[in-house]
Amino acid sequence: MNEYILEDLINVPILSDLSEQEMKTIAPYWQYVFLEPSDILFSEGDAADGLYYVLDGELIIYKDKEEAIPVELTHVKRNQFFGEQAVLEKSQRSGTLQAVEGTRLLMLSNQGFYEILDKHPHIGVVLLKGIARYLSLQLRKTTGQYVSICER
Repeated sequence: MNEYILEDLINVPILSDLSEQEMKTIAPYWQYVFLEPSDILFSEGDAADGLYYVLDGELIIYKDKEEAIPVELTHVKRNQFFGEQAVLEKSQRSGTLQAVEGTRLLMLSNQGFYEILDKHPHIGVVLLKGIARYLSLQLRKTTGQYVSICER
């Protein structure tokens, strides 16, 4: 087991309710991904391959428009997730993700995610609750932004 991954997992918010032993159990399912500036991790329409957590760096998610300038959807920065919806739905990527700067990520593959759910149900429930909390916070943030725009 990679001790560095375990050290980094301890700081991942969706895993905050896991014990140290439970963290050790799931650590082998995670891996590091490193991106250089301008590297594309995935493109719009690609099959979703997993859930990612940004340890360091910044990325941009955009949608390609034929014969037009790509539309920027959002920036993803340190301590943020992406891919949580795709891993839950086993869907395709809804945008292209490109590194703005050198970036270090933790990745939980779809296969690893579903193995945790199958082999370690208690841990899987905690993981799902963490993802649900994160999605709820994102929805509140988006709703707040929408209300702010509408009030202008």
